[in-house]
Amino acid sequence: MSYTSLPTSKLFQLTALTLSLALAGCGGGSDGTDTIAPAPDLGVNVGTSDGGVGSGDIGDVLNVSTVSLLDANANLTRVISMSGVTARVVVTDSEGNGVSGALVTFSGDGVQFGTSNGAVLTNADGVATTSVVPLSSTDTGSYSLSATATYDDVSATTASYNYSLQAVDITLVNFSTGENTLESGGSTIVTLQTKDTVTDQFQNDVTVNLSSTCGSFENASISSSNQGNVSSTYSAIDSSGNLCEGTQTITAVTANDTSSSQSIDVNIKAIEASSIVYTTTNSVVLGAKNSGSSSSSQIDFTIYANGVPAANQEVTLDLIKSPSDFNFVSQGNRASKTLKSDSLGKVTVNLYPGNIPGPVEIKASLKSNADTFALAKNISVATGRPTQNGVTLAIGKNVLADNAIDSTNISAYLTDRQGNFVPDGTVVSFVAEGGTVTPNCATVSGNCSVTFTSQNPRPANGRVSVIAYVEGDKTYSDLNGDNVYTVGIDELLDNIGNFFRDDNEDLKYTPGEFVYKRGEQEGGDQATCAAATLSQPNLPNLIVDNGTDATQCDNLLPTVLRKQVIMGFANDTPTFYNYSQVSGFVSFEMYGNSVRTVSMPSGTALSLTVKDNTDNGATCEPEIASGNITVPNIVNLNRVDSAANQNYFDGSGEVRYTVSTAGCATGDSIKLSVATPAPTSKTTTVQIF
Repeated sequence: MSYTSLPTSKLFQLTALTLSLALAGCGGGSDGTDTIAPAPDLGVNVGTSDGGVGSGDIGDVLNVSTVSLLDANANLTRVISMSGVTARVVVTDSEGNGVSGALVTFSGDGVQFGTSNGAVLTNADGVATTSVVPLSSTDTGSYSLSATATYDDVSATTASYNYSLQAVDITLVNFSTGENTLESGGSTIVTLQTKDTVTDQFQNDVTVNLSSTCGSFENASISSSNQGNVSSTYSAIDSSGNLCEGTQTITAVTANDTSSSQSIDVNIKAIEASSIVYTTTNSVVLGAKNSGSSSSSQIDFTIYANGVPAANQEVTLDLIKSPSDFNFVSQGNRASKTLKSDSLGKVTVNLYPGNIPGPVEIKASLKSNADTFALAKNISVATGRPTQNGVTLAIGKNVLADNAIDSTNISAYLTDRQGNFVPDGTVVSFVAEGGTVTPNCATVSGNCSVTFTSQNPRPANGRVSVIAYVEGDKTYSDLNGDNVYTVGIDELLDNIGNFFRDDNEDLKYTPGEFVYKRGEQEGGDQATCAAATLSQPNLPNLIVDNGTDATQCDNLLPTVLRKQVIMGFANDTPTFYNYSQVSGFVSFEMYGNSVRTVSMPSGTALSLTVKDNTDNGATCEPEIASGNITVPNIVNLNRVDSAANQNYFDGSGEVRYTVSTAGCATGDSIKLSVATPAPTSKTTTVQIF
């Protein structure tokens, strides 16, 4: 027989067998109609190998039966429920003998098999079985399943077997708690079982969700296992950390069928506070009432029951220590008050400082047990508004290079009337006659800094008025000792009102100079103004339209504080003046400009170079006997005669120098070198002897 005739022969054999089976199935029915019996399940024969050895020599034929699904009673079924079924196939060789050790891999949708990969080996009879369960208890879809057998490199696959999934009807039974009565914040075990109402069997892998009217669970969503068992720990504390009390209901419901639910009540004892803690961790430093900072603050106490914050608990608050004008809980109150804790167990206490500084101590105790209490400390009233005599300006240097861009810092230091730092964020403003200055800065720990730079505009006289100003209080004498300024009783010292920047340093306002007017205050009367000074310019009078004078000052406490300083712009080439040489000394004045109104730039260094050209029996040893060998960072430029309103810096000790010429004679040489610092860094040398 040739290779090409083999399929024809086999086709003939299969056709003959099929025909004989069909004829054998013919018979007469009761109604005289012939019927044909169904063909037996023959499986699929596939030959792809040259043969091999298994339980026997299968040659090139491996037979696998169709898949059978068997229920728990071994009956054929096409329905799979959560109780599962068994899938079964038989693998045989060409002689109909069972093939042992064949690998059978099952595959199907919507289900999972008894092994991780769905594959099993046949037994000695060639039978392969595996369990089949739905992936979801709520899936009601229809799918198909098949199996592929492999042995000795020969494979055969079954026809598809159709089936439907059946959702289970679950009921929850044996719902109970370990304890029916709990302490607030206590816990207990919650247990139940899931059961299939159709089979009356406990059902595993059913998701159950737990909830309660108040409380929380160790695990609120659990899958049943081990005979349908579900368990979790219930705590009488909600998810936000609040304690529960009273009768609370615990409910269990299947995740996919909310109609299958059970509820049980648990009794929780009333919340009983057991401790109280002061829970404001930072020190509280309050500004005085009229400081311009926040006029109130808050502190917190937290009430606990069994270590958990307790809501709705009554707490008695008492003011133990405080200044006499300090209030708490509400404005004007200094008496004991009872408050209830909020949902987080907190009692918040409002604080209202007065004008008197001092420490504050508040006691919070449980109303149910006064022996349980906490003290709030680290509270004080300490910070007030800037005061007139508490303003200080500190300058890095006050004579800058005029023919270069040179900068320095100006720092404002502010205190209140009691010498305490003013509130952080107090804003100090700056304006300057020339150059540039940062317009403002905000205090931290009582001080802040700006930058002043020498640039255009540059005043012709090299002198620049810079003034800093800030809202604050006038200086006063507290005659009645209540730390509060009282009009008509306490006395204002050095009263100031509106101000001007004294650019020409004549101690009086000249039209064109910067003026700051604060505006009128309600409730005050006109009062005599203090005279202007160079550091504190003050407008004592204002000529109004009708030609009469009106005062710029009132008898109230608030005002705009001001502090003026004079900055210098100096050239890097010195100007010498008033040179003289008498009896062993050379004297001269040295300026930083030709109009002699400033010194050389701060940091300028002077040195002498000597050449002894004479043989007079003495050594020429000159030295700078008086004057600043190095021009100081701060030169005293504020030399104003209050009567003549004239600047007397010219000729002052800030610029006058004397050089001793001991041992020197005519013919000897003494040279003076003047070296300016950066940014000019220029050295000028002149012969002075």
